[in-house]
Amino acid sequence: MLAARPATVAWLCGYVIELDGGPGPFALSPLLLLRPDERPLAVVSEDEAPAFAALGCDVAAYPGFTLAPLDPVAGARSALARTLGGARVATETGWLPAALADGHRLVDVAGELVAARAVKDPDELEALRAAIAVCDAGQRAARVHARPGISELELWASVRAAVDEAAGCRTALVADLVSGSRTADVGGAPGARVLEEGDLVLCDLVPRVRGYWGDSCATFAVGEPDDAARAQHAAASEALARGIAALGPGVRACELDALVRDGLDYPHHTGHGLGADWHELPRIVPDGDAVLQPGMVVALEPGVYADGRGVRCEQVAVVTDDGCEVLSGHELAL
Repeated sequence: MLAARPATVAWLCGYVIELDGGPGPFALSPLLLLRPDERPLAVVSEDEAPAFAALGCDVAAYPGFTLAPLDPVAGARSALARTLGGARVATETGWLPAALADGHRLVDVAGELVAARAVKDPDELEALRAAIAVCDAGQRAARVHARPGISELELWASVRAAVDEAAGCRTALVADLVSGSRTADVGGAPGARVLEEGDLVLCDLVPRVRGYWGDSCATFAVGEPDDAARAQHAAASEALARGIAALGPGVRACELDALVRDGLDYPHHTGHGLGADWHELPRIVPDGDAVLQPGMVVALEPGVYADGRGVRCEQVAVVTDDGCEVLSGHELAL
C-alpha cells in the first residue's frame, strides 16, 4: 500500500511536513510504501531521507537540494519505478501526482484509510490531549492580553507566543482571531483592527503538536458585553451543551447535527473529527451518515452570527463506551 496523503504518512510513521514551507521546491510530498513482512519504504528526497531512516523506514531517495538542475518529479518517478516494478498497488489516487501514477496498476483505498484513521488508538489520544492542552494555553493568553487599544495582531503575537511556549517548540497553527464586527464573518486572520471596549473577540486555535491537531474556540467580551451579545453567547453555549450531552457511541452524525443546530442558522458544520488532519471523519453535518464509535475524537462548534457580530463556542471530546469525555479545558464564559 502506497500512502500519498501527507496526513496518512504522518499517521503511519510519524513524519510531519513543515506547514509553513513544505513541500518545498526541491521535493514532492513524501510517499510511504507498506510491504508485507518488511519495514516501510519511504520514497523521498535525499534531504528527508535521514528523518525517515530515524523513524525506522527504509528509503528510496532521489536528489533534493542540489546544484544540478531541479527535477523532483523525474527523481520521484524513477525511485518509485525501481520500488514498485509492475506490482498492483493500493494507494490514495487523489493525492498521488499524475506524473507518478503512469505505468502502475493502482487501486484507490483513500476512503478506507480515512475511515481507519477516524478511531484513535491510545498513543493518538495521548498526542491529541497534548495538542488540546496547548489550545488551552493559547485561549488563556487571549483572555489575559485582550484589552482596548491593542490590535488583533498584537493580541495574536501574545497568543502565538503562549502556544509555542506550551508546546515547547515552534508549532504549526491554524487560527481565526477577529474582533468587533469582524466576528460576523465567522472567522479570519488577525488584522490591524484595534480592540474597543465592549467588543467581542472570537478566537479559534488549531495547533499541531507531535503530528496531531488540537482545536478550540471561545468568544469573549473586552469589558462588559451588552444584552444582545449575552443572548447570542447563551444560544451558542446551550447548543454546545446539548451536543456534548448527546455525544456517544451509536449516535448518527446527522442526528447530532440536527440536535445542536436546532433553532440556529450557522453556515458551517456542527463538528468534525481531529487527528493527523485538522478536519477528519466523522463530519457532523446535516447529511452525515457516520455512526459514532468509541475512540472517535470530535470537535463540536456551533455558532450564532447575527446583527453585525458572531459567537462560536467549541469543545473537543472523545467518544467512550458509554458517552464521551471532554478533552478541552479552556474557558467558555463570555
